[in-house]
Amino acid sequence: MKILLSLLSLAVALGLTSCEDVVDLTVPRTEPLLVVDGAVTDQAGPYVVKLTTTAPYFENQATPPVTGATLVLTSSDGQQETLREQSPGVYVSGGTVRGRVGSRYTLAIEAAGEHYQAETELRRPLPIDSIRAEYHQDNDPNFPVAGYYILYYGQDLAGKGDYVRFKVFHNGVLRNQPADLNVRTDELVDGTYFNGLNLTNDPEAGVPLRKGDRVRVEVSALTADYYRFLNEMRIQLNNTGLFAPPPANVRTNVRNLDATSPKKAVGYFAAYTVRADSLVIQ
Repeated sequence: MKILLSLLSLAVALGLTSCEDVVDLTVPRTEPLLVVDGAVTDQAGPYVVKLTTTAPYFENQATPPVTGATLVLTSSDGQQETLREQSPGVYVSGGTVRGRVGSRYTLAIEAAGEHYQAETELRRPLPIDSIRAEYHQDNDPNFPVAGYYILYYGQDLAGKGDYVRFKVFHNGVLRNQPADLNVRTDELVDGTYFNGLNLTNDPEAGVPLRKGDRVRVEVSALTADYYRFLNEMRIQLNNTGLFAPPPANVRTNVRNLDATSPKKAVGYFAAYTVRADSLVIQ
């Protein structure tokens, strides 16, 4: 960055002449890190854990899968199983461990001679009364652009400490723009009835919602730490613009059991309950 600023200052001082110097910047390479992406839910399995490694930012390539690892999933009620590698870097459960509200889960990973571990738990679910699709004109002050909006109706349970994520699936495809990462806490709204919570701030983002489209909404109850992980992800994904702050590291719950090892991990092993409702836009 200092080199770039110096070059810009020099260009201004010289009146932005047409003479150009090519400057080759050497970007330091770092050792790849283990990336963990997986979850246990209260729905029927199999539960999936994906293992990859990080790749250099400026190399336009897929992140390499981690093959040949050993993953053991254990529940607090005494169930345990070793996950099977279904495809390169994709590990699936076999049905011995089941997701139950109130239970805790531990994932042990042995990969490339390192031992990692993550812990999580299943929180109580947030119920859905209904979802609705409503069309609003662009002159409505509560809705930024004209289009169909998906609204959630449901009761937050009494007692602070509930964290949720809303997912909207459009014709079977998750709406997955940065603005669609919708996570919330009941810290300021404990016990509130949500009478039409807008789940699509920009219904025209990506593929617009139209009559005849199928919509499915999933409400996932999260742990506090997983909520913070997703919220940090949301901030980084939307961290754009000329005056955006510098990127920051996002938390993880995966740790190397050898605290002295330089081989760290990123990503998250989560647990969450799922409640869902569907509609067809009329």
